[in-house]
Amino acid sequence: MSSPKKKKVAVAKVPATEKNGKIEMVNIFSTTYGYYRYWIKEILAEGGISKFRFVKDADSYNGKIAVAKTDVDKAKKVLADYQKKNPDTVTMWQ
Repeated sequence: MSSPKKKKVAVAKVPATEKNGKIEMVNIFSTTYGYYRYWIKEILAEGGISKFRFVKDADSYNGKIAVAKTDVDKAKKVLADYQKKNPDTVTMWQ
């Protein structure tokens, strides 16, 4: 009798941006919560960035804008374009 053949099972590879089903977020700029809540959130959404959030610092209402790792370059471009089109506005991120 011959031994049964082992079947190869295809394992789906998880994209590099996902860890345990969660999307990996990258901090791109520092800002305040007020700027994020009233303006930056809207700018990113209008620019087509779907995954972003505000990461608050422990000691103040300042924090960082975090976007999905795959959207970092696109988000930076959206924010840079906004600054070019609106040079007279206050700098809301650094």
